[in-house]
Amino acid sequence: MKIVFVADNVDSEKSGGVVTTKRFIEYLSKTDDLTVVSTGKEAENKIVFPAFYLPFAKKQMQEMDFLFACPDKKVLRETIRHADVVHIQFPFFLGYQALKIARELNKPVVFGFHVQPENLMWNIGLDFDWLNAFLYHFFIRTFYSKADLVISPSAFGKEKLQKFGLNTPIDIVSNGLPEQFKATQHDRDPRLVGKFVILMVGRLAKEKRHTLVMEAIKQSKFKNNIQLFVTGDGALKDELIALGNTLPNPAIFEYVTQEKLIELFNTADLFVHASDIELEGMAVLEAIGCGLPALISDSKQSASAQFALNDEFLFKAGDLPSLHAKMDYWIENEAGLKAAKIPYLAKAQNYAFGASVEAARTHYQALIDK
Repeated sequence: MKIVFVADNVDSEKSGGVVTTKRFIEYLSKTDDLTVVSTGKEAENKIVFPAFYLPFAKKQMQEMDFLFACPDKKVLRETIRHADVVHIQFPFFLGYQALKIARELNKPVVFGFHVQPENLMWNIGLDFDWLNAFLYHFFIRTFYSKADLVISPSAFGKEKLQKFGLNTPIDIVSNGLPEQFKATQHDRDPRLVGKFVILMVGRLAKEKRHTLVMEAIKQSKFKNNIQLFVTGDGALKDELIALGNTLPNPAIFEYVTQEKLIELFNTADLFVHASDIELEGMAVLEAIGCGLPALISDSKQSASAQFALNDEFLFKAGDLPSLHAKMDYWIENEAGLKAAKIPYLAKAQNYAFGASVEAARTHYQALIDK
């Protein structure tokens, strides 16, 4: 297949949506005739356009390590002209032009759903239900309704789009669990020896709720033995480090390599995912793929609760007493926590990365064959 894959940003390491995009591109480049249209570094079979930030949101976009592409319409048209199918990942300026040209050239279009309006609004401090609803309707009217197929990473995402009126066919294709995220033997980081290690992974942003977790640790009767390890980077880094330093064992904040992350997944005691907003929750999937039990927020704006083994691994979203109680329960129930490793590993096997990309390829071929 000749696939044109359109995505504003494929080089970032901070955004889950961009990391997923890179993984899909790497796989498809080995199976198909793939051309990537994006910004950033020059590469084989990649069309690179200039990048820009929105003036009123430049700081937030830089903190999220995301940018927009400024497309050359002539180059974009010539690229899409030779495609069998066009996959558009993000509903922004580049995506709009690619969609418009693909429709004019009668090329089948697949649109990925990776931008949750709630996430955008939280990061610029405008979290209002009416504004989120406006953005859903805008994205649906301008982008998703004009595609042949929309791919959502979760049933939660599909239901969201349908709730706001999308009638375009939607299929669920997980971001997938790469094979390297698996249970393996590692020596524990010397800084963590003898401690109950709680791991958090993700951007240091408001919606990830690091503050809630640290407050729960302060209230824990086991607080003197808890070591919080936080990976990631983001706007709230300095503020969160300062708060982490007030814990009995100061929290460790590090931006780590994938290898180090896999080591942490395999040596920590409990993964805590307090985020309010997720279209799937890649960090949770990667954690349970390594057999690390996950305690997850039951937020109504997040799909991550789908990964919880049972209700004992869920806490009420944003609720300090609920998180504190569940955290202490699992610290005290050491045998139960260790026993959860096997069923969590089994659950993760339903999300193999290769199967996800092959599912997307099947959809591409079906549209081409129409």
